[in-house]
Amino acid sequence: MISNELDIAPYRSRLASQGRVQIPGFLQEPSARRLRDCLRNEVRWEPALRSDRPVPPQAANAVDDEAQRQALLQLVYARARDEFEFVFDRYRMLEARRDGLDPELVLHVVVDFLNSEPFLEFARELTGDPQLRMVSAIAARYRPGHFLKQHSDSASDEDRAFAYVINLSRDWESDWGGLLQFTDAAGEVVDTFHPHWNSLSLFRVPQAHQVSLVAPWARDDRYSITGWFRRR
Repeated sequence: MISNELDIAPYRSRLASQGRVQIPGFLQEPSARRLRDCLRNEVRWEPALRSDRPVPPQAANAVDDEAQRQALLQLVYARARDEFEFVFDRYRMLEARRDGLDPELVLHVVVDFLNSEPFLEFARELTGDPQLRMVSAIAARYRPGHFLKQHSDSASDEDRAFAYVINLSRDWESDWGGLLQFTDAAGEVVDTFHPHWNSLSLFRVPQAHQVSLVAPWARDDRYSITGWFRRR
């Protein structure tokens, strides 16, 4: 699944020195195309919102009903004025694999691959962290109006060592938004990763970052598989 032409040495060095790196051409091209097709045409999406906030009634039909989607966006925007918030569409890959849901999806193969010993050895070599033990994964779709406010990915119940994003959007333009932005202690943007087709964005946790609002004029949705390299 990973490109046979990938030389990780320069990316390992950059990750070690800067704490983040983006690797182009990460997957074999047929694998990347198959995953994009699955995300576009086969996944049953659900809205992703903060789990510690009440789920509004608009969320139930916000994927398929445009009026409900817009109502949900307005509610989330109001929350976002004063606190951390996010909204996008997701498919919880680990839970679906565990529970035997949607067995026809190729995403289950991805979960198994990411948690196979060969991939974990690759992740340990790339990051220089010999304690990596598992990889979590969700599929994510950012549509116009979706965003993820600034946060650090720290979690008290998981030992998240590195966050990753496998980007599966084609021909994404920078003024469509949906950019992975890294910020400093003052909240200033200090680095930006464009969601280039078939690239891997990888960064050390904790690290302040955000995904900028996807613009109303974006001509496509922003697709990815994302999660964490974890020690437990």
